[in-house]
Amino acid sequence: MRPPEHLSSERFVSLPALSESEMKLDLICTVSPEEVDSGADITLKFCVTCPREWRESSVSIRNHEEAELVRAGLRKSGDEAYETDDIVLAAPRIVGEHVYRAVLVVTDKGGSAQEQAATDVRFVVKPHAALLNVWDLPSAIPAGERFKFTVGVKCTAGCDLGGQPLHVVRGDGSQACAVSLGRAIWPGTEALYFAEIETEAPASTGDDRWEVGIAALDCEHAAGSVSLTLRVVSPPDCVVTIEALDRETQKPIENARVVMHPYRAATDANGVARLRVTKGEYDILVSGSKYIPATTSVTVAADLATRAELDAEPPADLQDEAW
Repeated sequence: MRPPEHLSSERFVSLPALSESEMKLDLICTVSPEEVDSGADITLKFCVTCPREWRESSVSIRNHEEAELVRAGLRKSGDEAYETDDIVLAAPRIVGEHVYRAVLVVTDKGGSAQEQAATDVRFVVKPHAALLNVWDLPSAIPAGERFKFTVGVKCTAGCDLGGQPLHVVRGDGSQACAVSLGRAIWPGTEALYFAEIETEAPASTGDDRWEVGIAALDCEHAAGSVSLTLRVVSPPDCVVTIEALDRETQKPIENARVVMHPYRAATDANGVARLRVTKGEYDILVSGSKYIPATTSVTVAADLATRAELDAEPPADLQDEAW
C-alpha cells in the first residue's frame, strides 16, 4: 500500500500512560532497504504478538513532526500474531539519518481507540550515486597521437544526466579536455548517458593513469569517477597483417581476436587483421569463438604478413568423453 500524494496534517494528542501489561507489547518493524537513495521507495512491514482479540488495530506511521504519513491495518497471521501488508513510502529528499515513529492503535470492544505500543523506524537516506564506465579505449596508444574512447554515466535512481559536464584528468593532474554528456541514452539501456571523448596521448611512453568524473549535481547527487590506464607506446613503424583461417575448411574466421601485447585487433569479414606496431619480438595469439587458440612467435623488423590456422573445438559430447 502507498500513502496519498499529500501528507496528512493530523496531529496526535498524548494519551494517558500505558498500563504495565500494555507496555509489554512489542511492535516490530522491518525496513527495506535500511539505506535508500534520496526520494526512492522504502518498504516497511510491522508485526505484533498479543494474546488478546482486538476489534480493530492498525499502525500509524508519523514523521518527526508527529504528522501521520500513513496508517496500515493489522490482520491476524497466527494464533497470537498480527501483521501489516507491505507499506511503501517515498524516502525524504534530505540526505542523512531519519527516524519516524510507528504507533500501534487498538480499538477496544467499547469502540475507544488507544495507543498501545510504539517503536522507532530508522533508515538512512543517501545521495544518488553516479556509476561510470569506459569502453573502446585503445589497448596501445602512440605517444602524442590523438585517440578516442567512450564514457557512460548512469544515476542509480535513473535521473536525467544529459548535458552534464565531465572532467577528464591526466596522470599529472592537468585537464585533458572538456566534454559533456549527450542528451541521448545508449541504445538498449535505461538512463545510461554517454560521451565520446577525443584527446591527445601524453608525449612520453609508459602507463599513465587518468580519471574521468562527474561533479555532484546537488545535495541529492554524489560525485562519481572512474580510473583508466593508458598504455602509451612509441609511434609504430611497421604493419603486421594476420590472416585467420579454419584449418579444415580454409575459410576465413571473422571477428577472431588477435593479440600482440600490448596491441590488439579483430579480424574483418575476410579473416584479416592489421596492427601497427613498433619493431621488436612478439608472441601472436589468435583466438575465436568455438576455435582452439593458436600462438606463434615473430620478429618484426619491417612490415610482415602471416597466417594462423585454427582448429575447431570438438563437439561438447566428444569433450565429455575425453574426461
